Amino acid sequence: MTRKISLFISIFLLIGFQTFANISTGGSIDVNFGSDNKPMGTGSWNLEYKFLSFASAGVKLSGQSNFENTFALTPTAFARLYPFSGAFVEVNIGGKFNWINKSLKKNLTMGGSVGWRITSGHTYIEPKFSFDYAFGSKEPFTWSGGVGAGYSF
Repeated sequence: MTRKISLFISIFLLIGFQTFANISTGGSIDVNFGSDNKPMGTGSWNLEYKFLSFASAGVKLSGQSNFENTFALTPTAFARLYPFSGAFVEVNIGGKFNWINKSLKKNLTMGGSVGWRITSGHTYIEPKFSFDYAFGSKEPFTWSGGVGAGYSF
């Protein structure tokens, strides 16, 4: 019985360490333009799990503001493909909560990103270009360019 428990604990620890070894976390800073081409500053935090050598999934929380009368919070889920050496293509879906002149508007949002992950040890930097579409919004299209950085465990 003790050998079975030891074997079970060993397997559990190996699986746990392997799973933890495929997690990345980081953030990004972007300049975001909407349909009206007015720039907004955007910051985000993400948590990513790489389940295959070329594919990952995760969650992201973004905030954006024009520093006058608009603030938006966008929680999303995303999936990424790494077709070759650092390049990535990402798709995301989530909700967008806009506070415009102290009035809250909620929309479903979908979008994507393309970029390049440059790694050095466990850290990474990724320049990227993103686009989003918010369903039912007065200004549905947004696009942005920026850079992210993070740590892979």
